[in-house]
Amino acid sequence: MGFTRELYKLGFEISPVILCNGVAESIPGGMLPIVALTQSASFVTGLVSGAINLTDLDKYFCHWRPVQGATMVDYDIAKYPFANQTVAANALLAQPLRVSLLMDAPVNENTGAMTKLVTMSALQAVLQAHANLGGTFIVATPSVIYSNCILRTVKDNSSGNDALPQRSWLWDFEQPLISEVAAEQAVNSFISKIDGGDRTNSSAWTNTVSALGNTSLGGSVTEAITGVIGKLQGAFGI
Repeated sequence: MGFTRELYKLGFEISPVILCNGVAESIPGGMLPIVALTQSASFVTGLVSGAINLTDLDKYFCHWRPVQGATMVDYDIAKYPFANQTVAANALLAQPLRVSLLMDAPVNENTGAMTKLVTMSALQAVLQAHANLGGTFIVATPSVIYSNCILRTVKDNSSGNDALPQRSWLWDFEQPLISEVAAEQAVNSFISKIDGGDRTNSSAWTNTVSALGNTSLGGSVTEAITGVIGKLQGAFGI
């Protein structure tokens, strides 16, 4: 039971965010757990002071928890005109899914003020570089694991009465309707249909190469091009 509890805490409270591709492109598997960034400065500080402890998860730099309002399924009802009322009544438009996590990073006996400053500054730089490289995120919550997410904002969510400034940070993620991989697959599928020919009826094919190779069509295209060239030559006296 204790081992299961520690795994749960590690996966959902200590490192529920994983950076995919982007800055993690050169890492085997293309994934970088967020704990590798949030705990790096504390690890160095612990080595210097000789008081490093990686077994007590309660003493890690930050802890995470999901915020109320995450969406698991989100559809909107289409409001533009359709062919008939039956189609309009059943038209649903999928919306991007959203999930937010609250990162609690206090300054205490385990994390000094300088360690927090270094950690947060380095984290900001890595997140900006990750976004510039087109990286995505995996966000793990106790109920749903969201993949191919985009980080929209990270903002201070600390209470005004909190004695420790900038302790809580709200991370807003969005899972878009289509990922870069899915878009590439769709384009490749469309191109393959053009190259291979997509049958539209019993006698016609949309294969461009085959169409141009057809004698009648090829001849008419050639004649049209020759006619245009002839008119241009006559107009310019060539």
